[in-house]
Amino acid sequence: MLLKKKKIMLCVTGSIAAYKAASICSRLVKAGAEVFPVLTPNALNFINPITLSAISGKKALFEEFNNEEKIYHISLSHGVDAILIAPATANTISKLACGLCDNFLTTTVISSVCPVVIAPAMNEAMYLNHAVQNNIKNLKASGQYFFVEPGSGRLACGEEGIGRLADEDVIIDRLSELISYKSDLKNKKIIITAGGTIEHIDSVRYISNLSSGKMGIALAEEAHFRGAGRVILVCASGNIQKPYGVDLVKVVNTQEMLDGVLNSFNDSDITVMAAAISDVVPDFKFDYKLKKNDDIISKLKFKENINILQKLSEIKKSNQYLVGFAAESGENIDNAREKISTRNLDMIVLNDISRKDSGFGSDYNEVIVISKDGHLKKIPKNTKRIIARGIWDEIVKNHRKDREEINE
Repeated sequence: MLLKKKKIMLCVTGSIAAYKAASICSRLVKAGAEVFPVLTPNALNFINPITLSAISGKKALFEEFNNEEKIYHISLSHGVDAILIAPATANTISKLACGLCDNFLTTTVISSVCPVVIAPAMNEAMYLNHAVQNNIKNLKASGQYFFVEPGSGRLACGEEGIGRLADEDVIIDRLSELISYKSDLKNKKIIITAGGTIEHIDSVRYISNLSSGKMGIALAEEAHFRGAGRVILVCASGNIQKPYGVDLVKVVNTQEMLDGVLNSFNDSDITVMAAAISDVVPDFKFDYKLKKNDDIISKLKFKENINILQKLSEIKKSNQYLVGFAAESGENIDNAREKISTRNLDMIVLNDISRKDSGFGSDYNEVIVISKDGHLKKIPKNTKRIIARGIWDEIVKNHRKDREEINE
């Protein structure tokens, strides 16, 4: 249903895995998508464009100067909902990273204004090559390009290793995540916090936690693809890439995070505090490295940290919706419910951090969403992006109900 009536540009490059593009194309068409096949000249050595034309019902394009009434590399790239490059060679990935437009595919992708999903397929040595990895890193950092990591196993060259084109289910699921499929957050201004704050003790030591920021990033991505007017991600994870369509505000400590939120809070509609804030901070930060032989223990004193959620709850307006996260060891529902009442929250998301298969640092999560009227909704273990989708479903439903009650 997510792909129904969506326009997808399916790009195929010169990899031995190009034959798999036919099956991917077929599955997209069966899902209701309108597919526009585009091939590099080298891809023609591995798959006949007639095959993709027959499956998609659209002319497969590979000639660079294929313009008729329109400048086609612009009108096509500006008219689709997403671009999928599967398989993607090291050559094409590197061209995109360097902005090289030497064929119709690269020209069209570089001129695009939509999310681009890239599924690499190549020999392990090529995939792990420093230059290729650096190009992948740069594309990810742009916020527009999303990679589906290749699988491991026997490669076309006969070697064993990483570099196999990812499974079709994985590729299509990732593409589906990046499709604007709802508009229930249209015109809403959203603030989301993510990551674990860092509180410095001296010039090299600090207090922090294991939060990766992945849950907050997934929430931000999901909000954008649900039509939010503006999404602001205040993030304390230093190595994070900018999510597509999201305004990223990088911070380090709790005070910076508070300032980052307050800068946009006054006219915001929904704020989701998914960050893991340090509970304590050093009473004093030393601007030099404390020496172990200088009675370091006696110099370490701590105080309770500022509570961002509490401060926001004290200033939030009746038309603003505030969501907190409760990182608990186990499903401590009573403790989470207490936070709703004591901090004037509209909703809290209970996150069990004691599990080894989800939570902090993992790509997976399982949560319990508790609204202020006491309603509980358990969202079973899944990728954090799918968990984010379930959380937003609950926020939208409850936020709409609260607004209707206020209007009455």
